Amino acid sequence: MSDFKATAVAQGQILARTESERLFIGFFLFAFAACWLAFDIISKGPLGAHFDLSEMSIWAEHLALGYKHPPLSGWIFAAWFSLFPRTVWAADLLAVCTVTVTLAITWRLLRDHMDFNRSVLGLASLTLVPLYTFHAAKFNANLVMMPFWAACSLFYLRARIGFRIKDAALAGIFLALAFLGKYWAIYLVIGVATACFTGPKVIQFWKSPSPYIMASCSLIVVTPHLLWLLYSGGKAIGYVEALDTHEEFAASLLRSIHFLVGAVAYVIVPLLLYGTLRPGRLAISDTLHPECSIRKIALVLLTVPLIVPAIINLHYAHRLTALWTFPNWSLLPIVLYGSPKLIVSTLRCRHALLAALAGAIAPLVFSPLVGIHNLSSKEIHRAHWQQISEELGVTARGEIHLGGDPEITKGLYFYLPHAKPLQRPDQDVRIGIVCLKNDVSCKALGDEINSLRWKTITLRQAFLGFKGPPITYQIKAGSRNLSD
Repeated sequence: MSDFKATAVAQGQILARTESERLFIGFFLFAFAACWLAFDIISKGPLGAHFDLSEMSIWAEHLALGYKHPPLSGWIFAAWFSLFPRTVWAADLLAVCTVTVTLAITWRLLRDHMDFNRSVLGLASLTLVPLYTFHAAKFNANLVMMPFWAACSLFYLRARIGFRIKDAALAGIFLALAFLGKYWAIYLVIGVATACFTGPKVIQFWKSPSPYIMASCSLIVVTPHLLWLLYSGGKAIGYVEALDTHEEFAASLLRSIHFLVGAVAYVIVPLLLYGTLRPGRLAISDTLHPECSIRKIALVLLTVPLIVPAIINLHYAHRLTALWTFPNWSLLPIVLYGSPKLIVSTLRCRHALLAALAGAIAPLVFSPLVGIHNLSSKEIHRAHWQQISEELGVTARGEIHLGGDPEITKGLYFYLPHAKPLQRPDQDVRIGIVCLKNDVSCKALGDEINSLRWKTITLRQAFLGFKGPPITYQIKAGSRNLSD
């Protein structure tokens, strides 16, 4: 009976610790999301929605199996804005929620393989990586990969340990979803394939159903898009071909080096936190050449998707930037802080939390200054896209054909989701043409429509009592046929 009571007490303590952990991580992630959402809303107060969101708006109005990028970002955009109004704050909320979900998945990944202190240190370190904060201010094809890449890593490592069919299936599904976010995830595919031949129990793993279930689930999810790519993927193929830089080998080598250095620079804070732990020679050796089997696999999953793009660039010179490594870092804390030869005290853990807290609050404090600075943004039309869309005299649900200066009209589709590019319609449609006041070549198109008059407007964005530079536009809007 005493053994039963002792077991019950122990189980109760474990449940209490688990519940307190959930409350802690829930509060931490809520605070992170709240601070960065507030920063985004305030700092971008004078600006309109980024033109990437207008591109996604066009995709969302024409749901398909593929676009210039794979289709997942367009699908998520459509689903999100079926629930939320077409506003900048809702777009900011989508971006922040994407990162927060990624961090929540990463927390589960870290707790699978590290103790509480190491996991807290790891999660805090990732919140100090700019790719999770400043660069994650807009939802796009880079950002959409993050939660699916992290989830694939989570379930792949579980499948390698327990050989469970469910884990293998989920790993395959999330791998495919990451690929449907952006083709960059092909490097995750290569990383997973390499990891399947790494670490202990490789033969046992290949004798189990896990790798075949994983591959089958991935193919089932991604096959419709691959068929679309084969028969209708001209835009996507053209986008990939446009990445070709036709550089000489020396230039490609420099680009690859710059990519790797830039990737390391993005995670300099987690690396510095590793240094503050004062690792000894044995700890450093165990970090670079892990004794633990699961950390060996994690190291492969982290490094292969980072190194392979640099190698491929030497043979196929193409545009390559460290900014594309948004989703690559969920395994970094396991690689850096997972060694048992590394001492991670509660004090170090608290210091990391304070640094993470400061890293979220400090930008929020200075966000009004960033907003004032954005009044002079180089994207001179972005501050006025919403006002211009209102001047066109059509509701958000109304259809309109847009023409004029593409640098102006490219940002209007977010606010006018049913808008289409202006061609030469053969029936009466509502037309909106927007040009800068002195742009003669742009106004030539509008001059063909004699029945509509030019309207001149001068817009000047204000924020916290400060004003940006005035810009004068000329607009023609109305229901006319170009042949009139």
